[in-house]
Parts: sequence; structure tokens; C-alpha cells
Amino acid sequence: MRKQEIRNNLDELVSSISYRSQLISRAQKLDSGIITTRRIGFIAGFLTAVVFVLVIPLIIWHLIGAI
Repeated sequence: MRKQEIRNNLDELVSSISYRSQLISRAQKLDSGIITTRRIGFIAGFLTAVVFVLVIPLIIWHLIGAI
């Protein structure tokens, strides 16, 4: 009976280690994906801000001035 308890504890330990390693690998994949797309996201956000802050108001200002 003692060997069975040790085997059950060992199985629980192995499954716990496996589960934790899967969580760590998912986190690593997410971090590496964010890091690789960081520059593109920054540029897209900056260009969007420029359009909303500068381009659209200048177009509207020009149209109002033409009336």
C-alpha cells in the first residue's frame, strides 16, 4: 500500500509540474508576440493620432475658410 501512495504522490507532482510548464510557455509566447509587434503598434498609433489631431482639423479649417 505504501508504494501506491508514493506513486500517486509522484503522479500528482508530475502533473503539477507539467501544468506549470505549460503556463510558463504560454506566457513566454505572449510576451514574445507583444515584443515583436511593439514597433508596428507604436507607429500605427502615432499616425492615427497625427491624423486625428492635425490632418482632420486642417481639412475642416480649410473647408470652413472656403465658405
